[in-house]
Amino acid sequence: MKNILTSIYFSILGLLFFAPTVAFCQTAQEIIPAERQALLDLFKQDELTELTITANFDSIKANIRNKEYESGSFEIKHNRKSSTNLPVKIRTRGKSRRMMCEFPPLKLKFTKAGLESNGLEPYNEFKLVTHCLNDETIETLIMREYLIYKLFNVLTPYSFKARLAKVTYKNRGDSFKKTTHLGIMIEDADCLANRTLCSTMGQKVIHLDSLHLHQEKINSVFQYMIGNADWSYLMARNTELIQMKNGQIVPVPYDFDYAGLVKAPYARANAGLGQRTVLDRVFLGNTASYEDLESTFSYFKSKKEELFRTIMDFNKLDIAVRKEMRAYLQDFFQVIEDRKRVEGEMLARIKKE
Repeated sequence: MKNILTSIYFSILGLLFFAPTVAFCQTAQEIIPAERQALLDLFKQDELTELTITANFDSIKANIRNKEYESGSFEIKHNRKSSTNLPVKIRTRGKSRRMMCEFPPLKLKFTKAGLESNGLEPYNEFKLVTHCLNDETIETLIMREYLIYKLFNVLTPYSFKARLAKVTYKNRGDSFKKTTHLGIMIEDADCLANRTLCSTMGQKVIHLDSLHLHQEKINSVFQYMIGNADWSYLMARNTELIQMKNGQIVPVPYDFDYAGLVKAPYARANAGLGQRTVLDRVFLGNTASYEDLESTFSYFKSKKEELFRTIMDFNKLDIAVRKEMRAYLQDFFQVIEDRKRVEGEMLARIKKE
């Protein structure tokens, strides 16, 4: 009996001793701030996010060559009563589109303080793919290019997150008052590097043997799949370079408007690479061997149905266009399933060099 009473006594004492500790831990857990969101996390997943960008767009376009920033404001509408407003600096970006577009693509640079005060990560430089031309068919092209980002997301986490948005541009200049078009917001390169445990690189000239072998092959075969020849590793053209902790460099593509899968009306075939139309595929990878690419082909084949589903499930795009895009990819898969076609069509140009 004495032993039982002693056991009960120490049990009660133990509860009294640990109770404050448990209560303290629960309180401490509650006051730990939640992890900051990325700016793109504010965008809707299944619906078009509404954005309003206010600036002097006349001045922005006038400074197309010197890339001077213009101050403006950026609003993300969450619902009828709620929105997030941020100060932003804006300039044009890109090479070919910057010079030929009526409304060139933009670079948006937010203040880190403005992001952090709204509970957001301080990654502050974003690309905005704009409508380029004032043409009714351009909306389809924007959605086709957006889908390419989604396709690359299927293949590798070393890929830019992109969000489709309905963007209203309010002009402080005189050429127009406001206009609304689809656009694509592309995440900050530092944000991409951070979530993949990499770092961005200041240098843009690299040795090809410093590239991560697997990621280089995924990127090169992907570019061939979508029919894009407007990129380069050596010049870092339309390619972001991020570096792993072991020093290997991962190429991450962006800006796909010259791809055959998009078929932009202003895109031009590269005759120097043997293209007759932008639909002609050209392989620009760092290998000339079928054996080197065989495992990459197998990986793409394993993702085939998911790639097709990504296109066909995107019901914002007309079904006829989706079927056309799927057919273009189907032709790619027919190539990589036939060694003779790979060597005769895909690798022949490289072997000649």
